[in-house]
Amino acid sequence: MWYYRRLPDGLVVMQTRIEHAEPLEELQRVCFPTLADVERFKAAHYRSHVQLFEDGQFVVIDGERVVGATTAIRLDFDFEHVHHTFAEIIQGGWLTSHQPAGSWLYGADLCIAPEYRGRGLGTALYAARQETVWRLRLKGQVTAGMIRDYGAVKDRMPADEYYRAVVEGRIRDSTLSMQLGVGFEPRALLANYLNDPSSGNYSVLLVLDAARDVRGASRKHAVSYIRVQTAIPGPRARDVLARRAAATPAGFARATDVVVERADGGLVFDADGNTLIDLAGGIGMLAVGHSPAPVVRAIQTQAAKYVHPGSLVTTYEPYVRLAEILNEVTPGTFRKKTILANSGAEAVENAVKLSRKYTGRASIICFEGGYHGRTLLTLSLTSKYGLFKSGFGPFAPEVVRLPIPSLYRTPPGFGEDEYVDFGIRQLEHALVAQVDPSAVAAMIIEPVQGEAGFVPVPPRVLRRIRELCTGHGIVMIADEVQCGMGRTGRLLAVEHYDVVPDVIVMAKSLGAGMPIAAVTGRAEIMDSAHLGGIGSTYGGSPVACAAAIEALTIILEPGFLAHARRLGEVMRELTEDWKARWPIVGDVRGLGPMMAIELVRSRAGKEPLLPEATLRIVRDAVSNGVVVMRAGLFSNCIRLLPPLNMPEEMLREGLGAVGQAVESAALDPAVVSA
Repeated sequence: MWYYRRLPDGLVVMQTRIEHAEPLEELQRVCFPTLADVERFKAAHYRSHVQLFEDGQFVVIDGERVVGATTAIRLDFDFEHVHHTFAEIIQGGWLTSHQPAGSWLYGADLCIAPEYRGRGLGTALYAARQETVWRLRLKGQVTAGMIRDYGAVKDRMPADEYYRAVVEGRIRDSTLSMQLGVGFEPRALLANYLNDPSSGNYSVLLVLDAARDVRGASRKHAVSYIRVQTAIPGPRARDVLARRAAATPAGFARATDVVVERADGGLVFDADGNTLIDLAGGIGMLAVGHSPAPVVRAIQTQAAKYVHPGSLVTTYEPYVRLAEILNEVTPGTFRKKTILANSGAEAVENAVKLSRKYTGRASIICFEGGYHGRTLLTLSLTSKYGLFKSGFGPFAPEVVRLPIPSLYRTPPGFGEDEYVDFGIRQLEHALVAQVDPSAVAAMIIEPVQGEAGFVPVPPRVLRRIRELCTGHGIVMIADEVQCGMGRTGRLLAVEHYDVVPDVIVMAKSLGAGMPIAAVTGRAEIMDSAHLGGIGSTYGGSPVACAAAIEALTIILEPGFLAHARRLGEVMRELTEDWKARWPIVGDVRGLGPMMAIELVRSRAGKEPLLPEATLRIVRDAVSNGVVVMRAGLFSNCIRLLPPLNMPEEMLREGLGAVGQAVESAALDPAVVSA
């Protein structure tokens, strides 16, 4: 869904969606009351058009109301032989004659609600079609437009005379004159093209060549996903941001000043009509993109049945089915069980509680750089003190935090392998000096540390953690909240390591943006709690379960993860080029399509770029039309989390805009020396 344009009066022109079909059928009846019913588009036609050729279908929206529309297909058009009639189109010729490689955009329908006529909506829809022509590199638009006002004078004026008078400007026809004003060239008068007395059953064959400009159409936007029409934030967004500041606590931060009005796939449409490419993905929530149609339908269907009778009160199939799927697709051949929760933090708490109950031990080992949530226990486990923890103590006891090798910051005098060896020795030493293994219930680790700046755990470290856990009866918990659900090019990041945890925590992209999390683990661990010892009021909402089942279905489809890995290759290619060109880019790292760049003032010394300078790059990227955000222990990384089904060309455009922001900072001595 690449097209979204806000008009000066606030109306929006966007691509037609399946849910618009019924309102469009109703609009047809209003716009063309005298058209024979057999020749009127029905909801089924509109749904078919969207599925057949979504690039050519557009609506005008006033709030949520559909007030205008146009629909088009591609054809190789023979102007010397117009063989079809409107009835033939409606009876199936339209759908069967669509040629995906056709060189002309053929428009069969354009309608505006009567009370909205005269506001330029027809021109706006033709502009959308012309941008489609330019985007697809077609020859132009063709349409057979009715002469709406001829029926009133047909008893005293021949059709060809009326047609010539309108073309010459001596008579104004409410439809044809508008089309001529847009730039259409009349080619022929078509008799008996359609059955509508208001036009005397006449239409006019019209052509708008690709070389012609249309008011409101932009050649630049036609070949780009990004459409920046105002400063970001614009006036509408600034109003909402001011309301947010007045209504919410000062500590409730935001990564950008983007105010979202709609979102689709990898695109965000803001309150001022700007279109941005989303490379933040809700901090990794949107592996399957914004509002994917199967997920939306599943949510709507489930909400119509029941919203939430409560998993602690009743049993419902979506909860059971999602648990069955997760038990099946997560690593490990042992018997597994799953409990659902509302968030990653709640799921981590459940994993820790169950580990303590199962082992009868209290201590939990976590690692520097880790992020596990913001509740008391999970904040106790989380690293990055200044941003997340300052002033919120005291924290939960029995938490042991250990260092872990971050290869980019290998100390002088060490090789990477030596540094990994040293890290393993530190871990082993801690089990003597800091806590005895017999007191440790669990070790929890992110296979790719998110907030630390997308730091993959060295494979030998993760394997040694597994060995120590196995040897000492410690539960190994993999926190896959951010790095799971396809984010690294596999369903779960641990699959890259050939390591099987005892318990896996999942959230974020599991629900395609809906609030849901899961803990899946060995059945004996999951069964260790006493009856009533685990659960929550909203955990496993059936609506969120329905979304998660569809999201998993998409992620597990053949080709989805292959495409995700291809996006990772593109990200690596372009960010490595940044590193080669600009010394401000100190490191490029990640796993698959979970990538980050670390920004430094000095590549030799690896001094982190100041958080304020990194924030400037983020803001410049947003101004260029891309949603990104920071990460890293020093808040000097830019994380890249695009939807994993994003088209490659969209990703390349988005990264190009981020690269421009990085280059601007790299060439500014004030930024680098700050």
